[in-house]
Amino acid sequence: MTCREPQRPDEQTAKQLVQLCLRGVEVCLHDDGSRPMLYDLDLRWPDGRVEAMEVTTDTDEVWQLVGSRLDRQGPVPAVESTHSWVVLLAEGNTDVRSVRARIDHQLSLVEQAGCARISRREVRASPAVARVRRQLGVDYGYTYEAADGQPKIRIMLPMRWWWTRPEAVNAAVERHAELNAAKLARSGCDERHLFMLVAPVSMEAWSGLMEREPPEAPPQLPEAVTTAWAAGYRNDGRPVVWRARRPGRWDVLL
Repeated sequence: MTCREPQRPDEQTAKQLVQLCLRGVEVCLHDDGSRPMLYDLDLRWPDGRVEAMEVTTDTDEVWQLVGSRLDRQGPVPAVESTHSWVVLLAEGNTDVRSVRARIDHQLSLVEQAGCARISRREVRASPAVARVRRQLGVDYGYTYEAADGQPKIRIMLPMRWWWTRPEAVNAAVERHAELNAAKLARSGCDERHLFMLVAPVSMEAWSGLMEREPPEAPPQLPEAVTTAWAAGYRNDGRPVVWRARRPGRWDVLL
């Protein structure tokens, strides 16, 4: 039987990572669009076994748009501020235009108050920092020395992954497993895989996958999903892949 190549980028990534982890398996397109409720990929083994795999991506569309906007617009030139800053948006604040328009002046007020950092600690010590943090809609910030000597202000997404627990990966894969259980149940295969790619803008799950050991508790998977995968890429391009066979806990494959 001809092995058709996956067409979607997420399916192509899944194929590459699965074949890195499972020697001897052939990963082929199954969902050709000929009818509804087809799973995405076949995992074909040399002994003739075929296993079903559905590929999905955990992302946050709102923050993906905000992150793309921040990358496209780049740093804000510091005119009133005398230092370069990195500033993190507060959770829920997606109004990049408003922040960019006011951030240089607001940070100059923080500097005038003798502060080089914006955080909960500085809020308690400085009314000026508390006011600017609230009015600007940012959660954290710090100064740094620019390599070229030209002060600039970098605005970044919220860094809530600093406090992420690895259970966030379980929560994400459990959510995707429930959404795709019916499709896998119809596959007729004994082994049914859910492959979840984790995008960096899915902050809790991505951080849990990149920066933490797998949680002690396994993911709670529906009967239709026999194996779950969680995968993503570090900032330096290295892949991370976890796999859990129901009812067992996660194994780190890459």
